[in-house]
Amino acid sequence: MSGQVPTVEELHNLPPHLSGDVLALAVRAGRHDGVKPLSEQTVLQARRLAENESRPQSTHLVVREPASDAVLAYGHVDESAPSDPSAELVVDPAHRRRGIGGMLLDHVLQRWPGVRLWSHGDLQDARRLYTSRELSVVRELWQMSRPLAGEWSELPDRVVLPDGLAVRPFRVGHDEEPWLALNARAFSDHAEQGRMTASDLRDRQEEPWFDPQGFLVVEDPNQVDGDGIPRLAAFHWTKVETSPHGSTGEVYVVGVDPDYQGRGLGTAVTLLGLRHLRARGVETATLYVDGDNAAAIATYHRLGFERLAIDVMYAAGAAIS
Repeated sequence: MSGQVPTVEELHNLPPHLSGDVLALAVRAGRHDGVKPLSEQTVLQARRLAENESRPQSTHLVVREPASDAVLAYGHVDESAPSDPSAELVVDPAHRRRGIGGMLLDHVLQRWPGVRLWSHGDLQDARRLYTSRELSVVRELWQMSRPLAGEWSELPDRVVLPDGLAVRPFRVGHDEEPWLALNARAFSDHAEQGRMTASDLRDRQEEPWFDPQGFLVVEDPNQVDGDGIPRLAAFHWTKVETSPHGSTGEVYVVGVDPDYQGRGLGTAVTLLGLRHLRARGVETATLYVDGDNAAAIATYHRLGFERLAIDVMYAAGAAIS
């Protein structure tokens, strides 16, 4: 590094060249640490901002080498809920243990005193950094998995939906608005999922992995609107990504309208999605669930899922028990 001291630059619009440098840094860090340092939402926002679409509810923090302009570290602060901002930080593996991460963290804590910071994979270096600022773990996000092939992969041959409900694939161009309304109702108390917007949904529809055949929606033929369109009661959005190492399948999101809860619909629609993933040739299914959601974790345990990894969130204040 040169004699000049790097500083933190705040941006709301991320230029294309800088977006590419940031995403390349994230890839390097992921390979080094064995876990992706940035959430899907952050990556999608970086790409969107690279296309010059302003998103003032996000602040991007960039630390660059003064001499070469190389990106040394990156941070993202999500301010979509102003009273409850969240952030992610990543330092290039080649420039760690030089105080850059601490400088970036101190900047975030000064600008957003109530911020909550994700540590994906609960890595030791991140734990050491956050606890040095007297931050505590306030939330856990479990990654769980189960086999879809082999001896322990049994799934029912047939899944029966309650109360005459019917399942079908998502219809692009028709289901966006009713699905967003259902998602907001199903996740009204969820910090991230419940705030999904039409732009967020469109971003995911444009991703290579998006497949409407794996986006299963359950409708109620007995409840129709003025145009005769059945009400959506639940959904299971699956995700399959293919790489040179094979395909990975994810229980991306499962949601049930509160009016339809308590009827076993969540379990049924989860099984339908798992059967779809197995039909796609996926051998292992993964999912993410909040560590304090005992009911959901119990359901996933009954369906053969076990905890694989954990992400944690740090903040000032009392730690979770």
